[in-house]
Amino acid sequence: MDSVVIDSSVLLSYKEGDLSAKKLIHDAIDESIEISVSAYSLFVLSRSNSFDRKSEIGFSSLLKFINSISLTADMAMKAGYFYRSASLDTNPYGQVDLFNLSEPNLDLVEDSVTCALAQNMGCSVISSRNNLLKDTEIEWIVLEEL
Repeated sequence: MDSVVIDSSVLLSYKEGDLSAKKLIHDAIDESIEISVSAYSLFVLSRSNSFDRKSEIGFSSLLKFINSISLTADMAMKAGYFYRSASLDTNPYGQVDLFNLSEPNLDLVEDSVTCALAQNMGCSVISSRNNLLKDTEIEWIVLEEL
């Protein structure tokens, strides 16, 4: 069985009725693929404006077929490295100003966490978005290309 990591964008696409997302999730239900998602991506999903009590109940059932992975210290450090590396272009000194992150790029945060998880598991990422990280060796597959 193949294993992949998804992010919140795939789950939101599923909620919106995207056929590729539905097929991917149904493959997990049929146990022809193993899907994992980070606890952070579930946070991103549940904080979205379109997520209500009805969605919460529906996704609770769906998550029985998807592995929810908590961040370990190693994964958190790797995610921080990915984020920092991608953020080096944000100031003239080539450093991330941690005291002035008034508006951090939340997609970049999620991509960093997702890539750290995928690297730890040795599998690919499937997302509805393009990867904001550069120079990673993690295979990133855009959902519409499936």
